[in-house]
Amino acid sequence: MDAKLKHLEFIQAAISRMATNSFLFKGWAITIAAALSAFGAVETKAGLFLIALVSTTMFWGLDGYYLWLERGLINLYERVATKKDADMEFSMTIDKTHAARRWFKTCWRPHLWLFYSTIMVVEVIGIFVIRSTK
Repeated sequence: MDAKLKHLEFIQAAISRMATNSFLFKGWAITIAAALSAFGAVETKAGLFLIALVSTTMFWGLDGYYLWLERGLINLYERVATKKDADMEFSMTIDKTHAARRWFKTCWRPHLWLFYSTIMVVEVIGIFVIRSTK
């Protein structure tokens, strides 16, 4: 039983790391987008808004990836929790079947979609505003 609990603790620690990474990606996405957008608005350079748009898209994909990993680890936790002590294998392997499709679906979760699309809409508006003033 002690070994099973230790294994569950390892899985829980990995889940916590994934959640922390997701939180950090959101913070960095806002910081970089705001900095590039502010500098782009002051210098009237639409290219900086475009760079902010690309970086936001990359953070969206990374955040989705870490959320996908977190969900896989939660499923692993549930499987380990229901196993008998004699059947323990101490694996940290998650199910990776159809990984690309599942990752893409995870990226479109409502909270990710709303968060990153809002940033991207502001950046696109900034591009149009800069181009219309020239």
